Amino acid sequence: MAVVVLAKFASLPEAVVARSLLEAEGVGVVMPEQGLVAGQLDAGVMGGWRLLVIDEELELARKILLDAKIDF
Repeated sequence: MAVVVLAKFASLPEAVVARSLLEAEGVGVVMPEQGLVAGQLDAGVMGGWRLLVIDEELELARKILLDAKIDF
């Protein structure tokens, strides 16, 4: 079981919405940048807000975001 990057977002609100949708569907998701002090910096400086999932849930997670019309 490996952790992989599902998506990267330019803004924190977009990432939080996507994470919430995934969690509501039972997909385990982690947003590592959320707890960092650097999180207050411009996303361009830090490379965006990443959502990570286990590889076994990657296709399901992609489908959930696509069905919700979330660009990632």
